[in-house]
Amino acid sequence: MKIHTNAVEAAIEAAGTDLDDTDQPLLELARTLAGQMDDAGPKEPGTRLAATYLTTIRTLAARIPAPSDKKPAGGALARLRAEHPVSRTVQHFDGRR
Repeated sequence: MKIHTNAVEAAIEAAGTDLDDTDQPLLELARTLAGQMDDAGPKEPGTRLAATYLTTIRTLAARIPAPSDKKPAGGALARLRAEHPVSRTVQHFDGRR
């Protein structure tokens, strides 16, 4: 089973045109490391391989912009908080600050 390879290819495909020629070395590294992770199996990858793979995946994920049409994680409440920020100044009932 090629779990890591499939996941990397899905991420690259989802990125579409957001990745360009300058990303090619990163993409090849991600593909190579995914293949090594798949070959190692679920219990066999060494800590260096796993750490390098994780760092590469994080770097790749940072290069792929999030869709702008996504709703905030918290739904309606998070959207309302974003639209109506609260002042950090505390107003007491008697007018003191």
